Amino acid sequence: MSQMALHALVGTALTDPQFCNDLLNGKRHTVLAKFDLTDEEREVVLVIEAKSIQEFAVHLCEWLEAQGSPISHPPTAVVVPYPPLRSPFGSASAKRISVPRRYPHSLAR
Repeated sequence: MSQMALHALVGTALTDPQFCNDLLNGKRHTVLAKFDLTDEEREVVLVIEAKSIQEFAVHLCEWLEAQGSPISHPPTAVVVPYPPLRSPFGSASAKRISVPRRYPHSLAR
């Protein structure tokens, strides 16, 4: 199975409003031509009935799980821990910043 093509399909729908509209509103045959789907995947995608891309993705995930296919998530980012931030003033409690008042006391009743 070409899960990467299915990920690309859903990802494109999430980022391209016109593509999403075409996918959900009757132009599915046309938009699927851009993706390297197996015949079985193409059939499943064509019969999914959904009013939103979220609903479409849920049906697609349910089908993948029913096939016994582990749903892989493509890597999206690598998290690199940053060193702790240090204040140029020393510890946070060492310096206080004075903020000028914007309104006279007479307005703050």
